[in-house]
Amino acid sequence: MLWESYGYPNSDKAAPTLDSSRHGMMLKTRVGNSTEQVTANGVPVLTHGFSCEAGNAFLIDGVLTIPPTILDILHEKSPGSTYDSREYGFIEKLLDAAGWHDVIDVAKGGSEAAGMHTLWAFSNSAFSAGFSFAERAYLLHGPTFAADDQSLLDEAISDTQTVAARYISAGPVSIARLGEGEHKVAGFRNHADRVLVVESGSGESGGLASTIDGQRIGYADTVAENGIVHGVEQVHKPEGLVFTPKKMLVGLNATMFIRLLKDTGHSEYIDGSRPASKLTILAPTNRAMEDAFGYDLGDGDDDDDESARALLGAGISRLSAYFDDLDRSSLIDALRTFQIATSPRERQRDWARYHIIDGQYQVDDLAKDPLLRTMLAPESTGGKPQAVKAHVDQAHGALSKHISFNSADNILPEPVTVDNTTIYLLSSPMPTPPSLVNALISNLDLSLFVAAMGASNIVEQVQQEAGVTVLAPVADSFTSLGLVWSYLSLSGDAAARGDLGRLIKAHILERPVYSDEIPLHTDDSADTLVVETLNGNKVGLYRTRGGIYAVVEQDELPGPEDESGLRGHSKPSQMVSSSGSNNLKISEPDILLRTGVAHILEDGIILPSNVEITPSKLLQGMKAHIFEDLLERLNLTYVLKDPRADKDISKQYGKSTSRRRRQSVSTRTNIVRSGSSRGNSADEGGEDPVERAVGYSLLVASDKAWRENAAYRELVRRDHDEARIFDEDDDGSNPWRNSTTTDIMRYLDMLVRLHIIPIFDDSPQLAEAGRQLPAKRLRLVDYKTYPTLLENVNLKAHEFASNRFSVQLDDMPFYQSPGRTPFISYAMVIRSGIARTGAVFELDAALRLPPDNNKGPGGWKQFAWSAAVWLTGIGMGSGLLGVSGYWVRQWWTRSDYESL
Repeated sequence: MLWESYGYPNSDKAAPTLDSSRHGMMLKTRVGNSTEQVTANGVPVLTHGFSCEAGNAFLIDGVLTIPPTILDILHEKSPGSTYDSREYGFIEKLLDAAGWHDVIDVAKGGSEAAGMHTLWAFSNSAFSAGFSFAERAYLLHGPTFAADDQSLLDEAISDTQTVAARYISAGPVSIARLGEGEHKVAGFRNHADRVLVVESGSGESGGLASTIDGQRIGYADTVAENGIVHGVEQVHKPEGLVFTPKKMLVGLNATMFIRLLKDTGHSEYIDGSRPASKLTILAPTNRAMEDAFGYDLGDGDDDDDESARALLGAGISRLSAYFDDLDRSSLIDALRTFQIATSPRERQRDWARYHIIDGQYQVDDLAKDPLLRTMLAPESTGGKPQAVKAHVDQAHGALSKHISFNSADNILPEPVTVDNTTIYLLSSPMPTPPSLVNALISNLDLSLFVAAMGASNIVEQVQQEAGVTVLAPVADSFTSLGLVWSYLSLSGDAAARGDLGRLIKAHILERPVYSDEIPLHTDDSADTLVVETLNGNKVGLYRTRGGIYAVVEQDELPGPEDESGLRGHSKPSQMVSSSGSNNLKISEPDILLRTGVAHILEDGIILPSNVEITPSKLLQGMKAHIFEDLLERLNLTYVLKDPRADKDISKQYGKSTSRRRRQSVSTRTNIVRSGSSRGNSADEGGEDPVERAVGYSLLVASDKAWRENAAYRELVRRDHDEARIFDEDDDGSNPWRNSTTTDIMRYLDMLVRLHIIPIFDDSPQLAEAGRQLPAKRLRLVDYKTYPTLLENVNLKAHEFASNRFSVQLDDMPFYQSPGRTPFISYAMVIRSGIARTGAVFELDAALRLPPDNNKGPGGWKQFAWSAAVWLTGIGMGSGLLGVSGYWVRQWWTRSDYESL
């Protein structure tokens, strides 16, 4: 039983009521079950009460002590208390957040400190069961987190007081004194009244079981200096309390993100005004926002822009290694066009929308669909939503899965869900996707692609395209083109830069295509998504369980004019890959861009049909000026053209050239035809082999190697009216000095023909002029024999390392000494390039003619020269022998004399 420590008005000796205006300190008496011993606040009562005019008097065995305050009861387990102090931290924090800490703490004073109160104390576990983590954080810390925003602060305090008021009553409310029945408990500070129901049972309150607003009371009537404490085992949310995404963001300490949404006009995403919309919010904490932007969003924009410009300049410096004439300043200015064109407020608006995902995604959903579409759908993507990439990873032994968004880590063990909205809390903000070049320049594997864009002057055009997909080849794919890349990267060559620009545009699709939009090939479906590029060619995209692939569709673009002025036939685009596959695998999909998305091609490149790679262009890339000069001098330039375009093209070079061309092919007996064995007759069946040639491959030594050729040096000397342009190499002993020009030209003609391989193929599909010859027909094959334009002479290829070849004369040892003269005719292939009508192979040295053809200069002048050389040598040898004999005789004679 509980008693007041001083009396109430007692004219009729009625029991006190709950609305009494005067309350004293409480005294609790208890009767033991077995001994019927009565105690008062734990002190034994020795005698029964004595009646007197003022009431009853009892003799007790001790002095009554003042009970602890409510706060002391919550902090520590005091004598006689039934509470575990470690379990009541949340209710103290709740009262403190509501501004009502003086209800339980009389020491600090306050408007409520002098009064008596009843605390319906819930445990931490009960509070955790009634409210989620984010809801608890909002109620306990919301007023502190929202201190800088008055509207958020007022709302947070109001909600906290709504919950706290349900667990405070003015005055002492004793369950034992009220007894069984339903009792009305007045609400605290004008909040709603509460209903206390007391029933008979096995509870601590003298066999009573009680509930307050349906919440079960476990322990009742613990006396405190400033009131009474009851233990509540359950916590219910007030009916009028509504949690919105905005309130949860306050509880997660993301008030700066709330402020950004408010300032940019996007409050409807978090204030609960769109209950039907399913959203996912990626909110950085206040600390993350301050570290990234400063307290005021937009602070430091100029500094950040300068830092980005410096970083970009460093990246572009690396690109200068590929192109000497790369205009760095114009490239940087082009990359910054978007930042200059948009205001800080527009960037903030885009940034805010980029952190709001269209659709509600839980952790399992992210693992299945990691590519999320945001509310940011700018003009730069053609109105298509920008994407965010989610990554879910559960480390071994981890209790929760690690989640990141664009490399920004989620720091919550579990996402917060409010109705149709899910919230993830990020350790850092997610910048909106960068421009194409800014995104790719930091990747060294893609630096060559970026350099090619800058060199071809298409950066600004590509950056202004609204919505693109970039299929970015790695640097090795460019360099593996060999001489093709050497041509495309020529400095100051307008034609090469035009071809390079078309090649780059062939890798840029006209609309954004993310990986999850690419159709999956299954047993029932083999659909391919076909998209046109900025170049006009079409590329197909499809997925398998093994990855994502790009394939060139069979488009045919008008071909450019060739060297003869003829318009090239249209031909399909092609893939060029080291693996020889027509499908290029995408190694890294979904690199997010401001204007769309990029995918990295693993191994290969797209060579569009309107980039015409001819042997002449490959020679330009190799800078083989001397070989081109020899082809012109010897009337062999027809090997640079498509022999299918005009079967009688040799007529324009005259009868002698036509006859020599036919003779060099038709009279040989060792020509190897496609699909035939070596040794068959070239003109089997009476067909002229000239009519069957579909192209030519060229073995080309460098200009330096040709300058070392004595015959060519002599020819050039005569062209320049005896002016020796190779003085450092020509000491006057050139064996061709006394030969006729006809002999020199004949020798060079045979030598050049030794380096030209005709290509024969009877396939009807390759007979059409302009058709690309299959790359596999043009590549060298280990131990395969190849014919040349030099009659009866073949070459053989050897693969001495992976994709490294050498060529040498067929049916002839690598090293031999015919006529006691050492002979070597061998060269290694340094680089190669595939053209439409053949291949060009760069050699480290020129091949030597076979011994039967390698006779050098001839005629009576050469005979006289050789005789003079021999006679001079014999004479000098005889003279040396005579001098040596005389010296030996003198020494021998004098050895017999004695000195006097």
